[in-house]
Amino acid sequence: MKKLTYILAIFAVVLSSCKPSQQEAADFNDKIMSEQKKVVTKYDELLETYDTYVAKKMDDALLEFESQIQASIFEVKNIPDIAGGEELKEAVLDYFEVYQSVAKDEAPELVRLYKVPENEFSGEMRVQWDSKYKEVDTKLKEADKKLQAVQNSFAENFHLKLTQPSAK
Repeated sequence: MKKLTYILAIFAVVLSSCKPSQQEAADFNDKIMSEQKKVVTKYDELLETYDTYVAKKMDDALLEFESQIQASIFEVKNIPDIAGGEELKEAVLDYFEVYQSVAKDEAPELVRLYKVPENEFSGEMRVQWDSKYKEVDTKLKEADKKLQAVQNSFAENFHLKLTQPSAK
């Protein structure tokens, strides 16, 4: 019986030593969330160009948004895995897929509509733009909620305290 207890104790020590430290988990989270922030920043920059009505700025911002998504996907895929971090990594990659879908599908249509000269921009076009924008907003908010839930679970598992991004 003592031998079995001893073996179980060693097994428990080995298992607990495989779990990353709180600092390793925090670093892993920070690297992933840094890439997420880069994508969101480029999306915000695209949204800001809608206020300027300068076609070239919209096109450039859309291209930068798409490029950042690709770069962030690459970076996250190359972050070394940690035990217990697989779900967070997968969740942020899923999140990027949603943003990538927006960059490829809805955003070019929004930019196209916004580039229409004001004197040609009809009420029907406004309704179309508003509808598409609302669709994108809903899609991205849902992706944000899903990622936030996984990140909260990760933080709880590793006893991390998450800080909320500062308001704009």
